[in-house]
Amino acid sequence: MSKEQRQEQERAAMRNLILATAGELVAEHGIEKLSIRKIAERMDYSAGIIYHYFQGKEDIVEQLLQQGYQNIISGLTSPAQQPAKPLSADNNFRQALTQFIRMSIAQGPQYRNVMLNDSPAVLSHTGVLDEGASQKRNAIGLLCSHLRELGGTASRNETDVELTAQVIWSAAFGLIIRLSVEKNLPEEQREALINRHVEAMLVVAQN
Repeated sequence: MSKEQRQEQERAAMRNLILATAGELVAEHGIEKLSIRKIAERMDYSAGIIYHYFQGKEDIVEQLLQQGYQNIISGLTSPAQQPAKPLSADNNFRQALTQFIRMSIAQGPQYRNVMLNDSPAVLSHTGVLDEGASQKRNAIGLLCSHLRELGGTASRNETDVELTAQVIWSAAFGLIIRLSVEKNLPEEQREALINRHVEAMLVVAQN
């Protein structure tokens, strides 16, 4: 390994450590209370070191948002999540929505703190309700593709499909937040709620 390659690996490792530390702080206190000073204190480094790798708090938050969002999308589209045999359109929808809910819950407080943040900078990454969101947000785009596969959406125009996807996403988000808050529910009850929600959303998708 060359000196340049080793230095690049060390730089990437430090950036990942800073992002992981920032993620912990966001999960504990929310984005609003995140600061370069707090990240440096948690890592036992000087603030100057953090600025050597990131331009500032906004740069770190943007990287965290992109990282978390891509983790969800990668999980939804990874080969490990694809069945050995093709599923029906109904079951494709069920699987995708169930997986989205479970992966979002697994992110814990960080997901809640980020997705409930109403600052314009954060909303520029997390907003999903504006017109054209299916072209800008992969999660809505994927949901729209599943809706198009369902027979009930064949005659709908793209605007109608996107609106339906936004409503279904918003309903799932409400369940995700409640399950994240009421985290001590028995597993059986949690699964029953997820399954009932998915079946209810399938009815919405088909009408």
